[in-house]
Amino acid sequence: MCSKQHLKKGFTLIELLVVISIIALLVSILMPALGKAKDQAKKTVCSSNLRSLTMAMKYYCDENDGHTPSSTNTWSDGGVTKAGWCGLTCDSTGALYDPQEQVHGFTTDEYTGLERGQLWKYVDSSEMWRCPADPKKEQLRSYCMSAQWWGTHTTTGDMVYYDTATAGLVLDNIDRIKRASERFTFVDQLGMNLDAYYAIWYSQTKWWNIPNYKHSGGSVNAFADGHVEGYKMLSETVKAAEDAYAAAASVTDFKMPQTDMPSVDLEYYQRATWGKLGW
Repeated sequence: MCSKQHLKKGFTLIELLVVISIIALLVSILMPALGKAKDQAKKTVCSSNLRSLTMAMKYYCDENDGHTPSSTNTWSDGGVTKAGWCGLTCDSTGALYDPQEQVHGFTTDEYTGLERGQLWKYVDSSEMWRCPADPKKEQLRSYCMSAQWWGTHTTTGDMVYYDTATAGLVLDNIDRIKRASERFTFVDQLGMNLDAYYAIWYSQTKWWNIPNYKHSGGSVNAFADGHVEGYKMLSETVKAAEDAYAAAASVTDFKMPQTDMPSVDLEYYQRATWGKLGW
């Protein structure tokens, strides 16, 4: 008997187009979900980093009678310049360098800015000093200590943000803080901040440093009671931050527009920094 010959039937053009359309539809559905999952993963890592830095600050305070680390990159100890909570890690081009080299004459090394800082012995992994959502991959640090902690102000000048009204609000001991759950320790921000502290005006409706908007239009910040929370900003705040970041010509230009911008976002950051509004 002759066996039947089975003919293989291929896809028709219409069937192929249907399959392609289904795949395209699935991709369009899955991509936003994957993007959100990636953003959430970065936010989780960022929260863990900030929580670790806050715990490091608390450990430091416990070992120093409540006295906090300096929120600036350097401070003067009897005329000797020392590293603050961290040291500088990069210049305006992104090149890494040692901030203590001019003072101590040590060899430049990319990690010495962090390693000489007051908190390094508690958080000795460089990956925990930067937000994974920060677009500048070459910088070792992207977090800043809040300007309310000592090192950012003198009674004879206006080193924080050109506003002497904050002189009495700067704290040098963690036991002095009130409503710890509402006050920043570390701020998630954008741009290489060489002075290492997050500054914002107190007596005027103005920003200063750029808050991170890369977490789906928001940032993640740490508080003195140890908790970390995400903060979603208004679209106009995000736009202003995006424009400021894009327009920055150098490291000293990484700041928000210095015009009056009253908003709930500004109030949130000012209150969390200074404990109250000064305007």
